[in-house]
Formats: sequence, C-alpha cells, structure tokens
Amino acid sequence: MELIKKSFEEIKYTGNPEEINNFLIKLSKNPSQDYLNFLNFFINNVKPQIFNKIKLNLIFILGEIGKSTQLELNFLEFISDSYYNSDRWIRNEIIQTIDKISSRSKLSEKIVELIGYAINDEYLPIRNNALKVILKLEELPNVRNIFQILNSKDSKLVENGLEILIKFIPNSARLFDSLNSSNNYKILKIKAVRSMLLICFNSLIYLESLRDLILKSSWENNYKEIYLKEIDTYERILLNKI
Repeated sequence: MELIKKSFEEIKYTGNPEEINNFLIKLSKNPSQDYLNFLNFFINNVKPQIFNKIKLNLIFILGEIGKSTQLELNFLEFISDSYYNSDRWIRNEIIQTIDKISSRSKLSEKIVELIGYAINDEYLPIRNNALKVILKLEELPNVRNIFQILNSKDSKLVENGLEILIKFIPNSARLFDSLNSSNNYKILKIKAVRSMLLICFNSLIYLESLRDLILKSSWENNYKEIYLKEIDTYERILLNKI
C-alpha cells in the first residue's frame, strides 16, 4: 500500500492523463476499498479536459471495487451523473459498473431511473446490459419501456424483455394491469403480443383469465380484437398439445 500511496503522490498533480490512467489500471488489477480516497481525489480535483480522458477508467475501477465493497452515495451520484454527458462507450461501462455494484450497494433512485432510461439507448449493448440489471432489481422501474422492448427486431433484447415480464408480472391479472396502465396495450405489435403469450402462458386457465379481463376492459375495439385473436390462436395450439 505504501508503494501505491507513493505513486499517487507522484502523479496526482502531473496533469498527464496517460500517467493517471496507468495508475488507475494498476489499481484495477487488485481492487481494494483503500483506493476509494484516490478515486475521490481524481473525481473532484482534476481539470475537465483531463477528467474526460480518465473517466472511463475511474468508472471501471469503481465497478471492480464495488463487487465486494458497498459504495458511498457520492460515488453512486458520480456514476449516475456521468451517464448523461458521456459517449456510448462510457455509458456502456457505466451500465456494466451498475451491474457489478448492485449486489453490494443499494442502488439510488437516480440509478434506477437511469436504468429505465438506458433500455431505450440507441446503442444496443447498453440496452441489453440495462435489461440484465433490471433482472436483479426488486421492482420494475418502467413498465412502458419494457413493452417497447418487445417490439425490437433484436432477438436478445426481446428475450431479455420477456424474461423480465416473467419475473415481475407473473400472472394474468398483473399482466392486464400493466397493459392497461397508461394504455400500454397500444404499444405492442402483433408479433410482440404473440411472443408475450407464448412465453408468459402455458396454461389455458390463465389464458382464459386474461381473455375475460380484456373482454371486460374499455380498450379500443381494434386493439381488443388483436389480443383476442392472438389468444384464440394460442389456445388452439395449447389444446393440440393436450
């Protein structure tokens, strides 16, 4: 640790981002809670032009330390605030860092909100990584965004989105409530409705329950017909399996 402290004292005021990055990379090879003071210094004291060149490594090592150490709120704030003013490479690293720290640190409301935002990011790896984080949460941050995911042409996105539905919306009543909320039922395209029924229902009883709820709903008729038609088709498939 003394050698690490000595290296820190030698480079902390150099203003050389390459030297600082080399130092951070060295720290990341054996991450320790003891290094958080060094990271805090760089986060709060380096000039913006230097900070932008070391931000990726700062976020990465916070993730490595956060795997085994609960991070304080100021580091969580730094992680969440950095997302909105960073390029896609750093944004993706931030989402992966959140995934790493989620088992040790209670994610702040800002970070949970960020994850809900990230599943609509234009960069596909960010969206998939954000969905993986959601699967670790206790509550679903934004149902509407999840339904939008099911319309994606990317099969991995759809797979992750369906897995989230299975975890957080486990029965026909909860699914109907989620579809009914904010007119979410209007979001799904026919293929997405079909995929949702296939994955979420393996019982005629639960499927009939969803049918009844939709029939009694105040949904617009054209949408109601789409769902009921898909339920009819899937019921015939299930009956053939009996």
